[in-house]
Amino acid sequence: MKKTLLPALAILLGIAVHAQQFSKTQSLNADRYAKLVKSRCIDESTNTKVYNPGYGPTVKSLKSAPGVTETLIGGTIYDTQTNAAVQNRCYVFPDGTVAAVWTLGYDPAAYPLRGTGYNFFNGSTWGDEPSTRIENVRTGWPSYCPLGNGEMVVAHDFVAGLQISKRPVRGTGAWTTSFVAAPAGATKVSWPRAIASGNTVHVIATSGVAYQGLDLALLYYRSLNGGTTWEAPRILPGLDAAALGAGAGKSFSGFGGDAYAWAPPKGDTIAFVVAESLGGMWLMKSFDNGSTWTKTTVITVPVLTVAPSPILASTDGSVSVALDSHGKAHMVFGRMRVSDDDYTVAGNSYYPYTDGLLYWTEGMPVLDTTALENWDGLLASGNLISGMMDYSGNDTIDFPTVASGQFPFGLYGLSLTSFGQINIDKYDNLFVTYSSCREDLINAGANPNVELYRHLYFMSKSAGQVNWSDPVDLTDDIEHSYDECVAASLAPETVQSKLHLIYHVDPEPGTSVGSDADTPSDTYVNYLNFNPYPPVPEKLNPLDISKFVEISPNPAQDYANVVVSLTASNKVELQVFDVMGKPVYSNNFGNQGAGYHTYELNTSNIPAGIYLFIVKIGDSRTSKKVVVR
Repeated sequence: MKKTLLPALAILLGIAVHAQQFSKTQSLNADRYAKLVKSRCIDESTNTKVYNPGYGPTVKSLKSAPGVTETLIGGTIYDTQTNAAVQNRCYVFPDGTVAAVWTLGYDPAAYPLRGTGYNFFNGSTWGDEPSTRIENVRTGWPSYCPLGNGEMVVAHDFVAGLQISKRPVRGTGAWTTSFVAAPAGATKVSWPRAIASGNTVHVIATSGVAYQGLDLALLYYRSLNGGTTWEAPRILPGLDAAALGAGAGKSFSGFGGDAYAWAPPKGDTIAFVVAESLGGMWLMKSFDNGSTWTKTTVITVPVLTVAPSPILASTDGSVSVALDSHGKAHMVFGRMRVSDDDYTVAGNSYYPYTDGLLYWTEGMPVLDTTALENWDGLLASGNLISGMMDYSGNDTIDFPTVASGQFPFGLYGLSLTSFGQINIDKYDNLFVTYSSCREDLINAGANPNVELYRHLYFMSKSAGQVNWSDPVDLTDDIEHSYDECVAASLAPETVQSKLHLIYHVDPEPGTSVGSDADTPSDTYVNYLNFNPYPPVPEKLNPLDISKFVEISPNPAQDYANVVVSLTASNKVELQVFDVMGKPVYSNNFGNQGAGYHTYELNTSNIPAGIYLFIVKIGDSRTSKKVVVR
């Protein structure tokens, strides 16, 4: 497909970049049955390299991508930031300050000083690149949450439990640390995720070892006093071995690290999603701040007892979830095909050429492995929202030729289009970022063969609408032409009409701490923000005509009357846009005589929200905001 510049009023992104649709057909030249045995989740690696901080310009060229501002905020050689889903690692406060965390490690000989890298934007500048972790012990996998005027970071030590770091004022002061132990019978707790709702902190993490009939159990922790004390960890009903049908000698024996994610809380309504490729996918939701829970199945996967398993289409575990203003959950996740030849050996096989970013919300049908295998069916059902782009325009995805058993892209155990993140604004507009391989960007010197780069994309969907915008490459500029752009963490709120995120930048596709076993090298953490809303159409007002236009009732429910008073014959046109800038109504009434003219617009069939009514009289125009209930 050819790149086209989006018209100003048709885009769902207020930056002048190129967008195109993803390939609606699966690649014909990819070995869809080439598989790779996936090892257990990563936390360790040994190599040698010295970190050299300082990378590139701090602001992207305005010539290449107006509206996108990007800043280097840190670096690390330890380059695996997740095994699947990305934690909440970027938070923007209402005053415009920003906190960001990541796993930082400069010393690849077992990374003894690994821990949480932290940086803070005070409203005008970021701090210096951190050279040390915030903890005093080796940690990893930090999860960030605000706590009153202060902040909290929850990380694992991969030995015994969770390390809690807090301070009363965000961005400044000493961190105080505490320790949360594993439950009796489990020697450690790993790969945590944390959120805070008021002074209540919620954490999910795996047991790290076999626990209560599961190879790894998913544990829920809660503190009602800001992390000072914690309730005893528990396995929530519906996630126990009996309810899941899981256990030793079966295709699903327990949970993996990082295959779960919290939604940003909405008062006492909290929710998280668990996405297991050989187990299934479930939404867990509480309406009373974690006291009781309901379980909703998103994906069903059969639990098998006879090996080998067939190839099953499922999720890759990289899931993100958010709640709209009604408490309804929306989620995105990568699509993956998996199998297992031996249920007694840890890990399973996955098929790296699998592609597809999927969307699901409450009310959609439950997905099964048959539905997930059907690419065309997923498109028709609205579940498949993106995949690799056909930049060559030949109706297929082109991969470089590599030796048998090798793959022409970095290996993360995830779909070719994955690392999805979702954000919902106060008007219930949906925003999604993700990473996807680009068939046209090739690293000829990668290890062990040529590899495609992944770039960071954005797409959106207006409240109540069915169709998504075409994807936009946020990193489509000369500075990132040969960068791997992955593992974005999208802040949960739109602040100052912008989306905010951090992501991982690597000169080479894949990782050194993982399946690729690349030579350890400098990698970077960048902060990026942009305006997802298009600019309001420019006023061309030789005359102020606002006094000649009235709209009532406002708020409108079933209808809105637009009354135009003309002092002389003139052309009249009415346009209506939602808050994303998407046209929902347009009518050119042509020449109208002098006097009063009333145009009734039926608003009963458009979603509730705020709309921009633009009335044009001749060469002049005026705009008014109208609330539709």
